[in-house]
Amino acid sequence: MTSYLVLTPPGTGLNDKRARFIADRFSWLAFLFPAIWLLVKRQWLAGIGLAVLQIAVAVLTSAPGVMLAGLLIELSLRLLVALEGPAFVVRRLEARGWVLQSVVTADDLATAEMIYDTQAEVTVAADDWQRPALPATTDRPAGGKAAFGLFETYGER
Repeated sequence: MTSYLVLTPPGTGLNDKRARFIADRFSWLAFLFPAIWLLVKRQWLAGIGLAVLQIAVAVLTSAPGVMLAGLLIELSLRLLVALEGPAFVVRRLEARGWVLQSVVTADDLATAEMIYDTQAEVTVAADDWQRPALPATTDRPAGGKAAFGLFETYGER
């Protein structure tokens, strides 16, 4: 099952039709073409930086004796983008004002959308309910400060 992060545009509610569902999972396209994947997802700085880093690793790998180190660096870069790429996209949207409304776990996107729509309807209906007012407490220790922790010291040592 896949976790889908549901983000809505700024200033909208739960039932907005423009909500974006971003799958928080390993991305094979990001693993195979990490710099291009980042650029397609409008992660300009990360995409350009990764492309420069990949070129530098390729140049350094041509030297004898560092082939294994270069391959490990390249593999780690690809894994980083494939695993954390969706988080980069979510951070970019949140920086633009989008709001993370929910995290839905489902087998596919259609099921995730159905679950989210059902949750949104229940949440909107639950917003009409008013929480009962609790009575004010007047039991305060000496000095008027509330005690914190297991033992009430009231300033003693």
